[in-house]
Amino acid sequence: MSPIHASEVRAALRISRRNALRTKWRSALILAMIGLPVALAVLALTALFPVTGSDRQHYPIGQADAVVTGAHGWAGLTQDAWGNGVSTQPGDVPFTQAEVTALLAPGSRVVPVARGTLRYLTPQGYETGEIRQVDLRDPMSRGTFRLTEGRLPAAPGEAVVSAERMNRDDARAVAPGVTLLVGEERRPVRVVGVALFALAGIEPTLATFPGSLPADAFGPVDSELMSRAWLVDSPRPLTWADVRRLNAQGLVVVSRAVTDRLTADEPHSRVFDPVRAVPWVAIMLLEVVLLAGPAFAVGRLRRSREFALVAVQGGSPAHLRTIALADGLLFGVAASVLGAALGVVASRLATPLLEWRAGFLLGSFQVPWAEVAMVTVLGVVAGLLAALAPAVAASRTDPVAVLSGRRERSRERADRPLLGVVLVVAGTAATIASAGHDIAWTGTSALVTQLGLVALVPVFLAATARLAARLPLPLRFAARDAVRNRGRTAPAVAAVMTAVVALVAVGVAGHSVAAQRLVVDYAQAPAGALQVTGPDLTPELWNRVRSAVREELPARVPLIEARILATPSGAPLFALVPDDASGTNRVEVLDVTRSGGLLVGGEDLLRYVLRREDSGAVAALREGKLVVLNPDVIRQGEVRIGLTPATGGEDPLALTLPAVGVRPTGQGWARVVVSPEAAAKNGYGTVTSMLLVDPADFRTPRATADRIAAKVERITGKASVRLETPETPDDMLLLVVLGIAAAVLVLGMTSVATMLAAVEARPDLETMSAVGAAPRVKRAVVAGQALVIALLGSVAGVLAGLAPGVAAASRPFPYPAVVLRPDGVMTIVPVDPAIAIPWALIALLVVGLPLLAALGGAAFTRSRLPLPRRRAT
Repeated sequence: MSPIHASEVRAALRISRRNALRTKWRSALILAMIGLPVALAVLALTALFPVTGSDRQHYPIGQADAVVTGAHGWAGLTQDAWGNGVSTQPGDVPFTQAEVTALLAPGSRVVPVARGTLRYLTPQGYETGEIRQVDLRDPMSRGTFRLTEGRLPAAPGEAVVSAERMNRDDARAVAPGVTLLVGEERRPVRVVGVALFALAGIEPTLATFPGSLPADAFGPVDSELMSRAWLVDSPRPLTWADVRRLNAQGLVVVSRAVTDRLTADEPHSRVFDPVRAVPWVAIMLLEVVLLAGPAFAVGRLRRSREFALVAVQGGSPAHLRTIALADGLLFGVAASVLGAALGVVASRLATPLLEWRAGFLLGSFQVPWAEVAMVTVLGVVAGLLAALAPAVAASRTDPVAVLSGRRERSRERADRPLLGVVLVVAGTAATIASAGHDIAWTGTSALVTQLGLVALVPVFLAATARLAARLPLPLRFAARDAVRNRGRTAPAVAAVMTAVVALVAVGVAGHSVAAQRLVVDYAQAPAGALQVTGPDLTPELWNRVRSAVREELPARVPLIEARILATPSGAPLFALVPDDASGTNRVEVLDVTRSGGLLVGGEDLLRYVLRREDSGAVAALREGKLVVLNPDVIRQGEVRIGLTPATGGEDPLALTLPAVGVRPTGQGWARVVVSPEAAAKNGYGTVTSMLLVDPADFRTPRATADRIAAKVERITGKASVRLETPETPDDMLLLVVLGIAAAVLVLGMTSVATMLAAVEARPDLETMSAVGAAPRVKRAVVAGQALVIALLGSVAGVLAGLAPGVAAASRPFPYPAVVLRPDGVMTIVPVDPAIAIPWALIALLVVGLPLLAALGGAAFTRSRLPLPRRRAT
């Protein structure tokens, strides 16, 4: 075999280019098949590429040369480059701005920055969030934010709100134009704009202008949080020697010059682990090859006369193979380059939307060129592999048969299923063994199984033809035609099968995760109870909510009010109730009342919590005693309960009262109940936390609960309405997306393969027409060909996709389930894997799409054919 020279390759590429321009629709289809996966991969890589640098990982330096904080008494401290490793006392007196300026190089300029967690009052209730006080107009703040709405604060008493906070359902509570009351002193702050902030440390909810809040509102100076700091504009970069000198004088310093040098010396982290990405890249490559292969086969068939003319003029099989492979190279390079460019441009255009949805700045736009180049090369390889089988078929062109109009004799080799069986058995065993382990192992095992099934597709086709012996003529002809032209049918069936495997695996895993989430979604009230919660609402809002709820309930239905302890100023208190159970994983953070399990109320609340009438408990409540659902925590007839402000920052308090222990019926819906009179007698106030409708009094219909929720939503977005009813898996969106993807992939690949089959079967159809077959026979034959391809690929794909889907769903669920003990303590327990099969998706794949493909094939096929031409003999 003589080698192929560069001039011959160039000639082949010119032929391929001219043919591509002649058949624009086929060329566009192949470009889309190869280019779209490349574009999606590049889009994901570029959007997820990590932005390096200190601004993303630590304090938001912006355009400043450094950020410093310090206090008297910190002299001689040590730190690392990022300001960590400092051991200080939070009660030390911080430096003043003049003192900091004096310690820096002459000509330095500093801008004060303060931040901390504060409570503030909105028109819809209280909130707690990170507050940053800094002049955003200063050039040193550039790069730490981007204004998206309104204007920047220009005077004390003005602030901008973060876009992340505006993305919540109750955005109108902090929208521009709203005045907030911040801190214990309730300083008025007016929101004048919305901004995206860089993700550095804790993202602020509000950024106020300097002077809006007093410095002591942010708590004591803290070297770790940098609660009181200064941005530094230095006439020269601050080196590590400068950092150590300032450490000796009591300053903690994060210098841009130091951190940028460390970042530059470190290797850039990659978007993905190459080893873990191998199975997913291989599956994508296999799908692209199988997807584009039939399109190249259609082109080879339509160019068979061209190949025959080249052959009779002296072209060798190698020349024919080169001409056909040139299609793969040309389309692979063009589609990959265009797809990569499209992915980069789409990522750049999508960055503002991604930032708005994420609620923070993603940093400067960067392209991971090494990863993009790798994906582009994979696209070119996919194009060449997709054109390989048609190129081999082109090299075997029989010029005499083609030019005389006769059918070429099939030269396909006999099936060799042993390798496929070995791969399927090994892959299935590995998939079963990977259950509960890393998802990359499952993907690798599924890839091995998939390769084995691709090798067994010809065997499946032969078995289908034998089973079709008793079927009507159109189906019998379609099955036997598929076997006779395995080189054309097998890639199409394999492409459908590969797509269905991925869809079924994702569907099973997603449906199973949705079923597991039902276990995690713990009950917050007795079955059938209606509860309205809003621990941060003001009394005025509670009055409006209470009226709205009563309007929708029957007149005689009691509305139970559950309150929690508060300071005399109205700040809620969190109760630390004793617990005798050691080693229990408690989750007080999930307490919807934010009370620690201590509720304040009357006899109706006590009956709701205990789930029964209890005269002894009622008498104890009237006497001012605590009703405790765990009698074992009572010591000498009393219980001591610690009380801490929900916002923190104040000394803990305590409440000690005589107590009576009562066991509830079933789960305990509180831990302790005390009367309002007892709370007031001991110097504590109360605030409303919940409104309840006991199912023993009235079982609220779903329609009534929906009307109540709508009314409450119009009043405030900080209250929630919940009707305790059994839930069903909420994965409809996932199933719809998978169904749409299945329809596009299965129907698209089936239509391409059916088009090729119809072209190759044209002589047989002409013969049928000549011997008197009805026009509808051709439609039935084409529909049968589509049905065979789609049905065989879908059934095999569903059976093969169940194993990896079950294996992926068998991994340990990352979140535990919450169990409410009889004494009202919330505990967490592990969640066992749940396997749920999405039968609707499987029915669509096995029944719906094959029938739709057959109907589509029949609908878009012409019934009449011309009579066969007479051939010269």
